[in-house]
Amino acid sequence: MMALSDQQIAQATEILVNCHRNRQALPGMPADCTPTTAAEAMAIQLALNGELGVQPAGWKVGFTSAALLEKAGDIGPMLGAMPVDLVRATPATFSVGDFTRPIIEFEIGYRMGADLPPRDSAYSEAEVLAAVDSAIVGIEIADPHFDDVFSQPVPNLIADNGVAGGFISGPDIPNWRDRDLAEIAIEAFADGEKVADGMTRDERCDAPWVVTWTANQVARYGDGLKAGDYITTGAAAPPAALGSAREWQGRFDGVGDVTVRFTD
Repeated sequence: MMALSDQQIAQATEILVNCHRNRQALPGMPADCTPTTAAEAMAIQLALNGELGVQPAGWKVGFTSAALLEKAGDIGPMLGAMPVDLVRATPATFSVGDFTRPIIEFEIGYRMGADLPPRDSAYSEAEVLAAVDSAIVGIEIADPHFDDVFSQPVPNLIADNGVAGGFISGPDIPNWRDRDLAEIAIEAFADGEKVADGMTRDERCDAPWVVTWTANQVARYGDGLKAGDYITTGAAAPPAALGSAREWQGRFDGVGDVTVRFTD
């Protein structure tokens, strides 16, 4: 059930469309068109992506750790479509100007091997994992259109396409079906200098639960997951603003490296 009218959703959409097209950030959403529920936020997101012509090559999911799920409450995790023109294989290069407020996140994710179209009943975890081609490692470039993203209510972030930006896909995780993905150690580097280690297991998400939730949300709000889609599951190392660093690398123990470079 939505409290925002169609006119208010259109107003919020227009504001965000202008921010995306002009690479501008907002202090927040105007009070008269601020979403307060996941349904309102997704209505704005879908309209935003329709106006921008976003073709998803995958889906960014956030607020997935136990602590962040508790913070999000009834709103739940955050979903966003990763545009096909911003999804590349490692080593990848982007322009700084491709993004508004880029944030670097080192992630565990999945690549789908089969479609999961909309249907009347929810997909089980077993069904979703059976449709996965492989678990992978990668770097996500979150791209919020707010000045202080960490102070924003979750519905604002969902409306802003879940702050989805770019994604760099890395190597497949060997024997991924038989291992605890939250145990993979990570080292993060910026311009060759180590800046962080991966989060502890308790700080990370339940990746199989996340991809199952994603499959059902994308089936609810769109055409369902497609073979070849990437799904990110939430930061597995502390997120970092791009700043002045121009090369970022994640070293995933026993899996391999993922590298992204930026040109001015």
